[in-house]
Order: sequence, then C-alpha cells, then structure tokens
Amino acid sequence: MTRRRHCLARIAAGVCLAWLAAIVAAYYLLHKPVGLPLAGALLRAARDLGVGALLLCLAGGLGKRLLRQAHPDPLGALALQAALGFGCLALVLLGLGVFGLLTRPILWIAAAALLIWLREDLRGWLVQGKALADCLRAGGRFAGWIAAFALLIAASALIEALAPAVHFDALVYHLALPLDFLETGTLRFEGGNPYWGMPLSAELLYTWAIALGSTEAAAVLGWCFGVVALLGVLGLVRSYGPRAGWVAVAALVCGETLAASLGWAYADWLAGLFGVALILALDAWAAQPTPARAAMAGVVAGMAAGVKYTAAAGWIAAAGVLVFVGGFRRGWRSLAAFAACAAFAFAPWLLKNLAYAGSPLFPFFGASPWITPFRQEMYRGVSAGVAPLAALLTPLRATLLGVESAPGYAASLGPLLLGLIPGALLVRRASAARTLHLGVFAIAGWATWGIGSVLSAQLVQSRLYYVLYPAWAALAGAGYASLARIRIGRVRVRRLAAALILLALVATAVGRAVAAVESGALAVVLGIKPPRAYVADRLGMYELAMQAVVSLGDQARVLSLWEARGLYCRPTCFPDHWIDRWAADRDQHQTGEAILASWRDQGFTHVLLYRAGASYVGEHDVRYSREDWTVLAQVLQQLRPLEAFGDAYELYEVPR
Repeated sequence: MTRRRHCLARIAAGVCLAWLAAIVAAYYLLHKPVGLPLAGALLRAARDLGVGALLLCLAGGLGKRLLRQAHPDPLGALALQAALGFGCLALVLLGLGVFGLLTRPILWIAAAALLIWLREDLRGWLVQGKALADCLRAGGRFAGWIAAFALLIAASALIEALAPAVHFDALVYHLALPLDFLETGTLRFEGGNPYWGMPLSAELLYTWAIALGSTEAAAVLGWCFGVVALLGVLGLVRSYGPRAGWVAVAALVCGETLAASLGWAYADWLAGLFGVALILALDAWAAQPTPARAAMAGVVAGMAAGVKYTAAAGWIAAAGVLVFVGGFRRGWRSLAAFAACAAFAFAPWLLKNLAYAGSPLFPFFGASPWITPFRQEMYRGVSAGVAPLAALLTPLRATLLGVESAPGYAASLGPLLLGLIPGALLVRRASAARTLHLGVFAIAGWATWGIGSVLSAQLVQSRLYYVLYPAWAALAGAGYASLARIRIGRVRVRRLAAALILLALVATAVGRAVAAVESGALAVVLGIKPPRAYVADRLGMYELAMQAVVSLGDQARVLSLWEARGLYCRPTCFPDHWIDRWAADRDQHQTGEAILASWRDQGFTHVLLYRAGASYVGEHDVRYSREDWTVLAQVLQQLRPLEAFGDAYELYEVPR
C-alpha cells in the first residue's frame, strides 16, 4: 500500500509540475517580459560572446597540446599557451587563404574538428584558470577592490565590443580586410587596401570570428586577447606578493587608451598578449637557461611580430635579457636559437608579401604597380622624429603628454605604469634576479622606442608598443610590493600607495562606464537603439554619407577622396586608405582632364569627397601646392553634384 501511495504521489507531483510549466509558459506568451528587439539583441550578443569564447578556448587547447609545461604559475601558463595557440591558428589561416580555402563552411568545419580533437587539452587549459580565485583570496580586500574596478573597465569595453565598430583603424582595415578575405576565400591582393601588406595575425583571427558570427564577434575576440594578457600579468607578478599581481593589472587598465582599446577590434592587445607570453617564456628560460627554452621565447617573439612590425621591439628587449643574463660567451647558443626561431615564426608573413606583391616589406619598400615610390614617400611623411636628447625621455613624455586621438603620442597610458617602477629598485634579494630580467627588458624596450621616435614621427606613437607594456606593469607590481614593506615614521607607505592606485583606477573605471552608457553602446546591446543610429551618433555625417553610397547599388563604383574608412560602404566604395589618392593622381596624370579620364577608365561612376579632410590636409600638409587645389576645383566642376552632407561630405556623379 505504501508503494502505491508513493507511486501516486510521484505521478501527482509530475502532473502538478507539468501544469505549473504550462501555466508559466502560457502566461509569458501573453505577457512577454522581453520584447522582440531586446530578445534579438541579446541573442546576437550571446552568439558573439560564444564565438569569442570558442576561439579563445581553441587557442588555449592547442597551446596546451603543444606546450604542456609552459610556466610554473597556472595563470602564466594559461596566457603563454593561449598566445602560442593564437599564433599557430593565425599561420593555419594564412595557409588556408593561400590555397583559397578561407570560406565560411571550411572555417565552421575547422572549428568543430578542433573542438573535438582538443577537448581534453581544452579542459586542462581551463582548469588553470582556477588559480584566479586563489589570487583573489590571497590578495585580501585591496585585491578585491582592484578586481572589482578592473571588471567594471573590462565590462565597459565588452559592451563597446558588442556594438558596431566605430574606431578608425577597425573601419579602415582590421575589420574591412577580413570581410574581403571571406568574399574571395583567398588572400589574393589586387591593389586595394595597402594595409594588406602588414602582418595579418589579428586580421585572420578576426576573419574566423566573423565567419562564425559577425564583426562584433571579432571585436569580442579582440577583448579576449586583452583579458588573457591581464591574467598572464597577474600570474607573472604574484610571486612578488599576494597584491603585487593585482597592482600590475591596475597599472595596465588605468590608462584610458589601454582600457578603452580592449573593445576596439584592434590588433594592439594581441601584441600585448604576445608581450606577456614573451616575458613568461624568458622567465622559464631564466630558471633553466637552455637553447630549447630560448627557442620557445623566439617562437613567441616571431609570432608577436606577426601581429604588427613594431612588436619586433620585443626581439631587441628579449635579446638584451639573453645576453645580459646569460653572458655572451655562455648565452650565445641561446641567443642564436632565439633569433633563428623568431625569424622562422615571422618568415611566413614576409613570404606572403614576396609571393603576392614582389617585396617582402610591401607596401613600405619595393615599388609595385599598386604602390609607387611616390605613394611610399607620401606615407612616410615629412615630419621628422624627435631630437635625440628628447628621445631619451620618449616613454616618460608619452605618459605625461599623451592624449587619446591627439597628434603625437596619440594615446593615454595612465600614471601607474611608470609611477610605480622606481619602487622596483627596492625589491628583496630573493626577487632581485627576476626583477633584473624585467628591468633589462624594459630598458631595452625603452631604448628601442626612443630610437624609433628619432627615425620617424610615426614611430613615436604609444599604440605601437603594447608588446612592451606588460614588462612595465610587472615592474610596477614589483615596485608596489617593495614600497608596501616600508614605513616612514608612523606612516605606512603601503596605505598611501594603495590609495593612489585605487584613485587612478576608480577614475578610469567610472570614465569608461559612463562612456559605455553615454555613447549608446549599452542601448545597442539591449536592443533599445538601432545599430545604424548608434554609428550615426558616434560618427556623424560619415554614416549618412555611407548610407547614400550604399543606396547607389552594386553597380556603382564610388571613389573616396581623403576618406580612408570603408567598412560600411563595401563593396561600392573604394576608400582613400593612405589619404594620398589625389596627390598620387596629380603626380601621375598632372592635368584635371587626364585625372578625370583615368577615373572613367577605372570604371568609377561617383566620387565621394571628404571636404573636411581635404581642408585639414590643405592647412597642415605643406606638400600640397596651390595648383593641386586649383586642379581639384576644376575637376569637381566637371562632375555632377548629387548630395551634400553638412560641410563634411559631397557626393558627385562622374559624367560618362
């Protein structure tokens, strides 16, 4: 009898549960808590987050498969393995592009196959992330505050990543090139975007993300690069003390540019991730200075240069560590192994340029039918670098004077990277060897940046050297750990330093959170604001001009003058990527009639003039003569004006 009652009770409970589920479902079908716009936006955001997480896990699993014992610290190993995996995946994608296999179906199949093959390695890689909880517990309340504000900064950047791209380089090539690759399935270069000649590790990884999701998924992947880099810095530095690693993280994210660029879909944080991985590899080499360990560091350094040329500054910094620590007599084998492996890992990018464009350093050196010596000279510009004495202080000047998007250093690095470094001179004797390695790396990188700033005004820009900043952050963490042990009378230096660190971090966190809301990015993610309206609010007349260009139809071919951004007018527009189209046409064809005939021969049906850009160039670039502007006016008079967008853009039709 008891069994029968229990059976009836279970049946009754099942019926009641089904009834409850039916009522809940029916209620919310009639009383929808989430509207269709919000539901669609959240689903798209979830998809893009899933794509970014998937590619990150594939890279981590592959790195774990290739390098089981990467670093003694679990978080350091996690970052080093992820960097190695991303570098290898980028080279695989390069091979797929060479053979015309860079298509959406193949990239989906590749993701599924890797996920199955690496499932055990992936689990092992993820398990290492548990060390983050240990770091939080050991760091106490101070670490908790840093983690909270760093999380707010990262979340604000993620919100911007999930909104449509609006930042310059993403619109010019970081996201535009991947769409070109997916359209053709190849890396074939036909004279379009000259930035094709750069190392393309980030762009090819973004190609994969776009194939699985969208351009926002690519931006999320870029955000993942930065987050893993921060975890690597935390793992590298926490040996100095339970709070030192968190201070190193704070030193990186309190800079406006460093924090904001997490969500820009740029290549900078991938270079930063390789910078962390390079220091971790050198740390492993210092513990066991063998040529094999140096070779691993060389592979990472070569992959870093595969992100952007200026990341080769890490080669010089790493070579300085190998020579200074190992000594030339004993360390020459390690140095040779490092150099050989770095060159080998970087060589595919030079071979790509050589095969397609005839010059390994295309587009900067080696003229071609698409990039003439005149255009190369225009790109290099006339602005000389800084004076040699001033170059000694370039990183310091960049910290104090750099402002995001302003001329010159063009970035804000925050006060903590250099502010805490002097304290590293006071480290305990037990940590002196590791601090010496970091110091040599930082000094060699400092010198490299200074020399670059003497050679060219372009090489002074802070955003070119993300590969160096993890070493600075590590020294900043070591500096805090040293200062925390000292008292000045009854004053604990630790408390004062902690207050200043939190002040800088709070200022950045609040600024980034407010920007995420004020910009409308959060409204887009929640489906409140349409994506095109968000782009129009951020970019003004540019979005209206792009809509007009796209409305001309696929048969139109629109030549842009002084407008390099082409992501939102593809495939109709042909951007002025190097802002040199008019100067190059004037150099080649001289007269207005010849220039107009050349445009017709190339099939251009319309011209989009960025009037504001032309005015800026006319005021600041002394290489343009008065006759250049006179001829431009003559050409425009022969075109049929269609529409003007404020004082910024003018759209013309080319008469046949």
